[in-house]
Amino acid sequence: MRAKVEAAGLPASTLLREALGLTEARRRKPIPCVDPALVLAVGRIGGNLNQIARWLNHAMKVGRIDRDTLSVARHLLVIERQLAQLLEEARRC
Repeated sequence: MRAKVEAAGLPASTLLREALGLTEARRRKPIPCVDPALVLAVGRIGGNLNQIARWLNHAMKVGRIDRDTLSVARHLLVIERQLAQLLEEARRC
């Protein structure tokens, strides 16, 4: 029974209900194993990028559009495109 539970990726109670014909289990795509340190690092990077984006929005709102501001905007756009590409590649796996 334990092997079936692990293979199905469902709680034992759900498998028992399904076996008894009391319910139909919704099959979910298995959650990929991800290193918790990686999740934490990505979260920190996201927080830093958010702070930079807020600074950029404020700078543009008050009319401070100089070479540095445009450079930061360009770099954020590159990072956004790279992250979108990584997400697309991860979805294919």
